[in-house]
Amino acid sequence: MKIKNLPKNLKAGGTILPHALNHHILPLPDGVHRINDTCIELETYSNLTRSGSAMFIGLSALLSLIFLVVVAIFVSTDSKVLLIALAWSPLTPCIALAMYFASGAHRCRGAYIRINRITRKLYFIYPNNQKHMHIIDWDKIEAMAGFIPIVSSYGYSSRHPLYLFAIDYRMSPPTEICAACGNLSALDNGRSARALWEYLQRFMSDGIQNLPLPPKRAKKLSRLDSTIQPYREWVKDIQENHSKTRAWLWSPLTIPLAIFLLLFYTYPNSVEAWIQYNVPYVKFPHENDVLCGFAEKRKPVIRVNGVKIDN
Repeated sequence: MKIKNLPKNLKAGGTILPHALNHHILPLPDGVHRINDTCIELETYSNLTRSGSAMFIGLSALLSLIFLVVVAIFVSTDSKVLLIALAWSPLTPCIALAMYFASGAHRCRGAYIRINRITRKLYFIYPNNQKHMHIIDWDKIEAMAGFIPIVSSYGYSSRHPLYLFAIDYRMSPPTEICAACGNLSALDNGRSARALWEYLQRFMSDGIQNLPLPPKRAKKLSRLDSTIQPYREWVKDIQENHSKTRAWLWSPLTIPLAIFLLLFYTYPNSVEAWIQYNVPYVKFPHENDVLCGFAEKRKPVIRVNGVKIDN
């Protein structure tokens, strides 16, 4: 039977992780979205990339504004030059918008991976192919600490998500898939991927006991509050940093850094929160929600003489 394999360069630079507990590695929920006694749900790498494409829209608008200011101050104040610069300034935002729509981020924010310790199955739906849910045996998964080099205007960096490879024999032809998770680390040589893999193995072996739990999910805010939240966090960080003893001594460094983070981190995050507010994640079938213990509990509806009573 011919199997459709993934490109070999996807595994380049990665490190294969064994199916064996390693008590020298501290299990960490880096990338765990939620967990219960039956199932664990993981963030995928696509969630990060799709979020980044929305952030780039805000960043590109900022870069265009900076470009105009630089031209006006340091290049020329001639009206013809300024008009040419103004005409070219929308180019970067247009490219960002094209990338945003081409990636499909306007239709779907990403997906999650579910691993059920009772059925010993992995469940995953690709954002670009939501009609098929991959169901993979846990024991047939090949785990790898991946390697993604990233070269940008900021310099060089790399990410090391946890790759879960397997062959889906329910597809025609049987196809190798890769579910990438543990996407929260960068430049750590795969330590985060190893810690998450150890976390998954201990969960499958012993359940939720003795495992550190992920942070509780915050309640969904309004669109306005979601947009403002990155600025609130930025102000909170500044207050914490400057409340320390003799913090003013470091102000020549901390103030420029705070301004840089405001422009190139906080502002793009705020734009992403506004743009992506109503964009949904991939939904699992209701049967899978029930199987994995993630089905939403609905409040009973109480009616008196046909009139709905809030409870």
